[in-house]
Amino acid sequence: MSRTVLITDCDMGPADLERSVLEPAGWNVVHGHCRTEEDVVAAVREAGAAGLLVQYAPITAAVLRGCPSVSGLARYGVGMDNVDVTAAGELGVAALNVPDYGSAEVADHAMALLLGLLRGVPTWSAATAAGLWPARGDLPEPLELRACVLGLLGFGAIAREVALRARAFGMQVLAHDPFVPPSQMTAGGVRPVEFDELWQSSTAVSVHAPLTPATTGLVGAAALDLMAPGSFLINCARAGLVDRAALEASLADGRLAGVGLDVWWEEPARADDPLLRDPRVVVTPHVAWLSPGSVRRLRTSAAQRLLDVLVAGEAAPTSTGGSS
Repeated sequence: MSRTVLITDCDMGPADLERSVLEPAGWNVVHGHCRTEEDVVAAVREAGAAGLLVQYAPITAAVLRGCPSVSGLARYGVGMDNVDVTAAGELGVAALNVPDYGSAEVADHAMALLLGLLRGVPTWSAATAAGLWPARGDLPEPLELRACVLGLLGFGAIAREVALRARAFGMQVLAHDPFVPPSQMTAGGVRPVEFDELWQSSTAVSVHAPLTPATTGLVGAAALDLMAPGSFLINCARAGLVDRAALEASLADGRLAGVGLDVWWEEPARADDPLLRDPRVVVTPHVAWLSPGSVRRLRTSAAQRLLDVLVAGEAAPTSTGGSS
């Protein structure tokens, strides 16, 4: 087995961090710029790579079948949307993610969007820049945070961090997650509720669920129609959790007074997308996870997790890896 790791693609700069983990262990690192399935297969074959570090490149069943030298891969991130995990398992390829590199950053970002919207920061800033001082008129009054109720759709690691921050501002916090025992929510100072109550009782809902076939479009008309007029929605998880048509309808009828999004339905978002020009919609370009520390943790953790499985594969005499 060639002791080479191919970075299929990475927009976070040179591979110094990955090399600092892999090269002392005797592994060569090749930095590619793959965008398509064909790019990945060609780069793997040229390098004879045994391991892959992947950001956005498609790692499909066809790619995995075309790369028999690969026995392990790690993705820069939590989600495995671009990796066919089922095919990897069938072919004996270890497929890894990095689940905990930026939980605090995403929670901070969700709170930044939430606080900005509840206090009307984007609207008041735009009015002030337009020369309105004091900028009163027909602008909505900022809300008292301690009078607001935050609903969390999902109660994993990030949502728990958000709950800590929201409670520090005096907000009441509700959560719905069918996979988390209510006792864990209660222990965290959060009231567990059913799905419908989450939407009926929350001033704002922050989405923190994984994207699966069952959760795609979960935040749709049935949920949003339960919210009181003037409510807010935050999504720093996955765009596919939210039905875009339902979101636009809720903005049109005033049920949603503001939306904070760090994810988009087709990334990058088109510059001419009319939703980007809606002053009630605050958008950031999928950067909730970003900080110098999170980038370092992400890259070194991905490299270390990949190294661990590659070394384990070398040490196991009966292991066939992806070349079986």
